[in-house]
Amino acid sequence: MELVSIVVPIYGVEKYLDKCVKSLINQTYHQLEIILVDDGSPDRCGRMCDAFAKEDDRIRVIHKENGGLSDARNTGAKQASGKYLIFVDSDDYVDSRLVEKTVSCAEKNQADMVIFDFTAVEEGEFKLRTNHIPANKILRLEEEKRLLLLPPAAWSRLFNREFYMKANHPFPVGRYYEDLGTTPKFLLEAERIVYFKESLYYYVIRSNSIMKSYNFERNYKDMVWILNDILQFYKERNQFQKYKKELEYLVFASGYFEPSREIVLKDRKNPYLKKIRNYMYHRFPEFHQNIYVKQLERKNKFHLFILDIRQYWIMALLSECRQFVERKRR
Repeated sequence: MELVSIVVPIYGVEKYLDKCVKSLINQTYHQLEIILVDDGSPDRCGRMCDAFAKEDDRIRVIHKENGGLSDARNTGAKQASGKYLIFVDSDDYVDSRLVEKTVSCAEKNQADMVIFDFTAVEEGEFKLRTNHIPANKILRLEEEKRLLLLPPAAWSRLFNREFYMKANHPFPVGRYYEDLGTTPKFLLEAERIVYFKESLYYYVIRSNSIMKSYNFERNYKDMVWILNDILQFYKERNQFQKYKKELEYLVFASGYFEPSREIVLKDRKNPYLKKIRNYMYHRFPEFHQNIYVKQLERKNKFHLFILDIRQYWIMALLSECRQFVERKRR
């Protein structure tokens, strides 16, 4: 039985930590190294980690000064010694069979990376996030370019640690969107990728999480930095033209469409709406002709139309109507 390292970066999650760690301790696969990285957490998390380590000798605790999520993940990965590596965020929890099923898949296919589905949990609602690519077979990005369109979350993957360390793409310290800044690089370099079509991870969406942050200035600066870095990475390896449509859609979805909708619903007069729009049109002025943009579902096509004509009030009104209907149903 191969050793599996699970890295958990921890900061300010006292309310969620017990459920997270217990979901790891209770895995059906027992050959584990659980690395809890206390990233200078100001609450009881550090003491909780030490208590967990006393209860289970598979747990190792690293206490460090606060350096952010990327720094904590990088620190844990460097300390890992397992054949396989999994990242778990400390406010989430996992299926008891996560390790067993992904390791079995990786061993069977000698995979560099196993991608699996997840369930988003928000305000008591559970929404499955699945993908539409071939499952349970060996894939390479060159043959299945849609891999670049999948959610880039590091926690929805199991890595062969030797591949991970050799590729040498640490999470960008001090930046938001750290998963987007690394996953496309790993995808380009992996020779054996397998998609395991089963939800094994529970992604808890909190109102004060990074993904819900309304610091639009920092969000914009970090997103632009991350996207420029990814595009440059592909250009330096002479792979940009081969994956141009996918990279264009990546910039569209992550750098324009989703953040624009978030800003509209929070503050439709915010100046960063214009900045995001200008970035998209500067990088890929013909993005409307992108095959993946053309395949958007009807609702998203309408949202894009609203963004095109800049009648943001329509989107805000639609959101208010939807929330009103949902409240009536409760």
